[in-house]
Amino acid sequence: MKIYIFVGLIILFSCANKNQTEIQEETDTTLYFNDTAHTNKVKKIFYNVPSPLEMSKVIQRSGVSFRKDLLFPYTEVNKYTSTSQQAIMLGLYGSDLSYVRLFEQIQLALNYISSLKILYDALEIPQDQGSKAIARMEKNINNKDSLLKIIAETYAIADNYFKENGRGNVATLVILGGWIESLYISTHIANYDDPSNKEIIDRIGEQKHSLYNLIELIKSYKNDNTLQSFLEPLERLKKVYDEVKIEYTRGRVETDSINKLTTIYSEVNVILTKETFEKIKKLAEELRKEIIKI
Repeated sequence: MKIYIFVGLIILFSCANKNQTEIQEETDTTLYFNDTAHTNKVKKIFYNVPSPLEMSKVIQRSGVSFRKDLLFPYTEVNKYTSTSQQAIMLGLYGSDLSYVRLFEQIQLALNYISSLKILYDALEIPQDQGSKAIARMEKNINNKDSLLKIIAETYAIADNYFKENGRGNVATLVILGGWIESLYISTHIANYDDPSNKEIIDRIGEQKHSLYNLIELIKSYKNDNTLQSFLEPLERLKKVYDEVKIEYTRGRVETDSINKLTTIYSEVNVILTKETFEKIKKLAEELRKEIIKI
């Protein structure tokens, strides 16, 4: 299964083409992860992720404008001193970094990379992983596709590091922060009444499945009070997402025997009303307020 953990806007663009999904299965690839309960739940949250180029095309097709006001200030990073706070902010800043780079905001991207470095050090991610990742980001700052791929790989490595060191709850906090920030940004840049924004609206609707799996992942860390404190608001969001209907129609299947890759194409129809969208947007904003004051 081809999986990248990317706690940025990448999770919101789970289709390579409009109204089409591709499910790719590789028989011989694990990509940083061992087969554990934590990993399986994480995979379900970030399943079927497209390339950075495909994400950029979704943004371009939508015609949405860059909104700096949606970002959480990178200068606030030092205000977060506990492990829980820093883990959440690592996810949040990862989302903001992805967003600013999609819109070619190079200097802002460098600023957010600097904040990520502070958090990597604070969370004691080994220098051979953390510092190396930061250096790669800085080196590839002018190559959008490469940078987004490096961010994806970096978060996969961080998730694996926390999990293997008995800190799966910390990895989950990172995912939580990134997922909420991504939902907050996407619901606020999208205009439901603009037909050109439908692809983003559909991606927001498809987060229904990611939300369900995120809740299950959080439930598995019953001793983490910070994670447990988010269950109630996430359950409220889940009730709203229950109103979203997602219909799949299986299409053609292509098999690449050389690379051991099977691609299943399917048509996706997301039914998300304006009323439901507005409720999701409101709850996303409330959740975002909670993670930045945690």
